[in-house]
Amino acid sequence: MQRLRRGEWRLVLSNHLLLEYEEVLKRNAATLGLSFAEVDAYLNAICQAADCIALAAPQPPRLPDPDDEPLLRLAEASGSRLITTHNLRHLRPAKEHGVAVLPPREFLRILSAQP
Repeated sequence: MQRLRRGEWRLVLSNHLLLEYEEVLKRNAATLGLSFAEVDAYLNAICQAADCIALAAPQPPRLPDPDDEPLLRLAEASGSRLITTHNLRHLRPAKEHGVAVLPPREFLRILSAQP
């Protein structure tokens, strides 16, 4: 989080992604040991730390799962060259559009290797 605060990397968010986070977290809140209020607090913290980006109008699908298209559109709209996700299978084709895809563990490894 300190690197985010120092501007060493950027967290971007769209309404679509925020709603997806909310749906997944609230659906799994009990399993995660979280109340809905804690989920809301977590989402509010993400919103405060993130740059909110408006997405361009949908285009013909370029990824295997059309539901993942907003992530690629978010990366493109924000100028991001990297998506960090566990969903590598569906998002790997993003590299054909200039956006690398890494699992969170790899992203954290890269961050920790930098001074």
